Amino acid sequence: MSRLLVAGLSPLPFESARMSYGPGIRTWQLAWSLARAGHEVRLVAMRAPGYDHAAAPGREERSAVRIERVSDVAFRDPSRMRRVVRDLRPDALVGASLYGSAALAPVAEGLPFWADQFGHAMAEAQAKASLEGRNWPVAHAWSLLAPVLRAADRVSVVSERQRYAAIGELGAAGRLTAETCGYEFTAVIPCALVPVEETPPRAPGPRERTVRGRLVPESAFVVLWSGGFNVWSDVETLARGLEAAMGREPRLHFVATGGPIPGLDSSTWERFQELVLRSPQRERFHLEGWVPGDRVAGYVEEADLGVLADRPVYEGLLGSKNRVLQWMGAGLPVLYNRLGDLGDLLADRALGLTFAPGDPGGLAERLAWAAGHGEELRRMATRAREVAQRELTFEATARPLVEWAADPRRAPDADTRRRVRGPADHAEWRQRLASVVRRVPGVRGSEALARLWRRLSR
Repeated sequence: MSRLLVAGLSPLPFESARMSYGPGIRTWQLAWSLARAGHEVRLVAMRAPGYDHAAAPGREERSAVRIERVSDVAFRDPSRMRRVVRDLRPDALVGASLYGSAALAPVAEGLPFWADQFGHAMAEAQAKASLEGRNWPVAHAWSLLAPVLRAADRVSVVSERQRYAAIGELGAAGRLTAETCGYEFTAVIPCALVPVEETPPRAPGPRERTVRGRLVPESAFVVLWSGGFNVWSDVETLARGLEAAMGREPRLHFVATGGPIPGLDSSTWERFQELVLRSPQRERFHLEGWVPGDRVAGYVEEADLGVLADRPVYEGLLGSKNRVLQWMGAGLPVLYNRLGDLGDLLADRALGLTFAPGDPGGLAERLAWAAGHGEELRRMATRAREVAQRELTFEATARPLVEWAADPRRAPDADTRRRVRGPADHAEWRQRLASVVRRVPGVRGSEALARLWRRLSR
């Protein structure tokens, strides 16, 4: 068995934090599966923005994983991560999500390095850039991704479509060479169902009603959205589709647990609130905002259908959605776009309802049908739960990583590829370039060079 250092994000799925993040579930999917297979696992987890620091201790051990939660500053400090590597002396490094992989790339010299990409970073950056009308997220994402691509010995992704995108990125990073011809760089690790024992514990005693009798009538058909309103969430299609369906089905009510994502996107949530306030059906929209993790299960149990609408952009085509997997595992019927591998899975195997991305009319039609076909909906949800519990568990999905960890090896180009440049290297080059700029005549009289000078002098 191997000694492994895993870097990822928290909150982890068993924490009763107010906000839940897909990267936290992904982190535990990899760390838990490795420990379950008998490997010695040390997890360094960055506290995500908005994390409740009082929700969990800084250090603990759970499911044979030694966990240390650190600030974002400490997490991104290569010197600190190098100290962890020196102390632990791991056999290999595992980055969970791009954030974890980017934290380990500068310290991966000489060690086998598995770099996970939980979703396609550049497509996510494109979605955020389009929302803001500025392209800085694209440059930022590439600054994280490029060092990872140069350092990684294996790369995991969430979908078969993303696997092909990752191969293209590896080619752009100069990794498709004579030495690596025929070598399998990539592995698909789909989103997975969180084990029941790794979810927040329920409070003892009988559970109070969460939705019915409090927010909606007992006879209501409850459509649930749980999780963040992110840059790729199609709130226009969601609001218009729900409004049209409510006009056809008087029992239909919408409940949302979740909201803005600190440090990433608040405008999508604000836009959805505006649309709801202007809707003639606004009394049947119930926006609960973020609720603690131990209360989410109550909303899911009392809902009739889980809904998710993505913008028709590359992020949805290449990525996946953790919340849909959790709904499937809980037996909640799902309505999702026919987009990407997950949309194909639901449609091709009749595990959920789907509609075309950006089509509010199609969404409304599916919602109205679901409200009148409860028995068919429940049978569909039963099939989906069986598939999730059989094929999409942590252990089943993480098998490629677990097998690699039993004998971690570096890629065939380990001795020929360029060393990853970390922050120290960039600081050195800033100093060199600054000295050159200072010698250029009239540098302070040139607006363009003055801007460059200011950037180099930071």
